Amino acid sequence: MITQDNLAALLTALGFSKRVSRYSKPIGAVTLEIDIAKQEIVYPEAQGLKINERQTCNFSANENFVVFECVHRLLEKGYKPEHIELEPRWQLGRGASGGRADILIKDNDGKPLLIIECKTAGSEFNKAWNKTRQDGNQLFSYAQQIPSTEFLCLYMSDFVDGTLSYASHVIAHRDK
Repeated sequence: MITQDNLAALLTALGFSKRVSRYSKPIGAVTLEIDIAKQEIVYPEAQGLKINERQTCNFSANENFVVFECVHRLLEKGYKPEHIELEPRWQLGRGASGGRADILIKDNDGKPLLIIECKTAGSEFNKAWNKTRQDGNQLFSYAQQIPSTEFLCLYMSDFVDGTLSYASHVIAHRDK
C-alpha cells in the first residue's frame, strides 16, 4: 500500500526531483508536485486540470496517493490536464448526500469518457470490485448521473519493496 512512510521512495522511483521537502516532476508542459512538510498534493490547475473539492489534495487518506499516482500515469500516457477532473460530485438520489468520483476523464469534445474510482491495494480494492460485480456499487451510481460515459474503471496501485504495481478493472458502459 502507498502510505506516508513509503511516499518519498515512490516519488523517487517515479523520477520526481526533491528540493527541500518538495518533490516535483515535469510531464510535458505540466508539473506534478508533492510537499511532504505541508502534506500537500499539487496538481496542474493553471494548465486546466479541474479540482472540484480538495479532499484528495492532502495526506488525510492513503487513497489520495493512489489518486495522485493515477493522475501521474494518465499524464504520462498523454492525457491532457484539461481533460482531467478530480472529485466531480453528483446527487445519487432524492435526499441522498451524493457521491464523488475520484477522477473523470473527458474526451477532446469535453464529453465524459471515463470515470475512475481509486482504491488502496488489498482488501479495500478487492471488496470494491466484489461489490461492483454484485450490484454495480459506486461506479454504476456515478454512471447513472452521466449515462453518456463510455467507460468505468476501478483502479488500484501499490508500492512494495521499491516496485510500483497497479490493477484496473475497466467496464464498457454505453447507453446508446
